[in-house]
Amino acid sequence: MKRALIIFFTLSIPHLGFAGPDSLVVSQLNAKAYKYYLYNPDSSILLANRAIVLAEKEGYKFQSAYGYYILSKANWAKANYLLSIHYGFKALKTYENSSYIFNWGECNLSLARTFVDVKKYSQAKAYIDQALVLAKRNSDTKLLAEAFREKSFLLLELKQYDSALYYSNMGIEIYEVLKDSLNKSILYGRNTRIFFELKDYKKSIAYNKKSILMDSLAGNRRALGISYFMMGKIFYAVNKKDSALLSLTKSIPISKSIRNLPTLIKTHELIAMIYEEKSQLVESTYHLKLLSAYKDSLYNLEEHGQIQEILSGYELASKEKTILSLENENAKEKESNRIIQLAVIYISVVAALLATLSIVFWRMRQWKVREARTLQEVNQLKSKLFSVISHDLRGPINNLQSLLEMVTKEYVTPDEFKNISVKLKSSLNISQNTLENLLHWSLSQMEGIRTQKTIFNIRPVIADVVNLTEETASKKQISIINEANRDLMVNADINQVNLILRNLVQNAIKFSSQGSQVSIKTMVQNNFCMVDICDSGIGMTAAEISLVLNSNEYFTKSGTEKEKGTGLGFLLCKDFIKRNGGEVFIESEVGKSTCVSFTLPMA
Repeated sequence: MKRALIIFFTLSIPHLGFAGPDSLVVSQLNAKAYKYYLYNPDSSILLANRAIVLAEKEGYKFQSAYGYYILSKANWAKANYLLSIHYGFKALKTYENSSYIFNWGECNLSLARTFVDVKKYSQAKAYIDQALVLAKRNSDTKLLAEAFREKSFLLLELKQYDSALYYSNMGIEIYEVLKDSLNKSILYGRNTRIFFELKDYKKSIAYNKKSILMDSLAGNRRALGISYFMMGKIFYAVNKKDSALLSLTKSIPISKSIRNLPTLIKTHELIAMIYEEKSQLVESTYHLKLLSAYKDSLYNLEEHGQIQEILSGYELASKEKTILSLENENAKEKESNRIIQLAVIYISVVAALLATLSIVFWRMRQWKVREARTLQEVNQLKSKLFSVISHDLRGPINNLQSLLEMVTKEYVTPDEFKNISVKLKSSLNISQNTLENLLHWSLSQMEGIRTQKTIFNIRPVIADVVNLTEETASKKQISIINEANRDLMVNADINQVNLILRNLVQNAIKFSSQGSQVSIKTMVQNNFCMVDICDSGIGMTAAEISLVLNSNEYFTKSGTEKEKGTGLGFLLCKDFIKRNGGEVFIESEVGKSTCVSFTLPMA
């Protein structure tokens, strides 16, 4: 039986090119990994990773994608939703728009199930609908059954019980024809919960007994742990507390073995409630402690940004698709412009024979060329702006939205809210600075900025910037040493100089370590005022210095406390320094210090 299952999965896993000995080994590893993911997800993850390494080494991209799909399923079984989404997208990227329709649909459904578990129902519905379209368009009965299975779960979570029961029964009918006992048992468990929610305990217990039997035979440990938990809930609902405790205690070791935290939390919570009602407070307290420990474990996953990273990854993937679409449109526009230019050239040749029309056709050609160039530049600018906004400004706003939702639902205490708010404020301040840089950069790209030079004393301007950045520096216990004590009159745009100083001082703070110093000095050199901003931070390599000084490519790296940036700030500094008739210099030693200097003409 075991060998037959491996052969079945081996045949169903996609191959790429010549199916040599290594390809067969990869298929067998993936088949075993898929078989284990519901009752031994750790072994499944180990086998899938081995399959991926071998597949990528030999260039079997679809077999590698299948390994990532299994990693998505196995990590979902362990409630590690971040990794589940991450690997789900890696698999989907390969299968999407390929000839492997079933695998494409499976990836959609894997992502959908994870989104349901993190209560992002609109995203889940979108992926289920995609799978349904694929199944119906290609007459794929098995994929249709799996889509019905996940749609019934989504509808159950939305408390649409009649519709959930309809799709569950539709799936059961197909799985009976396919003789798929594993998925049929999952849907028996689904019906167990539906009838329990409808308070039809007789039907609920009947389906529960079927699901327990079939889960045991199929080796679906995740479903078996949930089924024993549901049996405990049913017994508790009909006031059979001792029977409920017996079923619940059977669920615990099964769910614990695969680290199914959501089921463990609900199981210990119900056991503690029953013992409290039976006045057995010692036992109740014991299970409440376990409940608290599991909740802390699940909370820690979320606290470290798991849910937000899932959504960020989801949004980033969507934005990348949009950007790719825009780039394709730009390519089509270029091709269209090329055709137009050829037509204009042809018309110009003909017009050369007709003196009275030659000037008209020549002017038309020039106008078309200028228009095409302008459109191309605007489209490129839009693509750049879209990329920056989607990556650097969405995150803090989504964090704020998630925090407000957690506060509204009272998931956090006032003290936790206060701690999170402090971090969020810092993140929003960074986003505000990013947005300001982005707007200045956009104006400069569209020639919307005009440099208006005046004569002013640079000393008070530096002092104002130091005052503005002291709060940021104090959070890292960094001292800003302002040694710019001389009155030096310069001829430049004061607003642009202010932005240059703010960006360079903030960069120095960003790349400085806790308890270090940032110094600012001024001096006169050949009728120029030179400003030096030095830190004792992580430093820069020669290649990095050359990149930021000699190209217009974006360059950014994380600060000493993982602070992120867009790279726009330094691009603006270079642009504004050049506009004001100055130059910029960098001296640095890796791991020790960096000094950024710039000059401005003296008045």
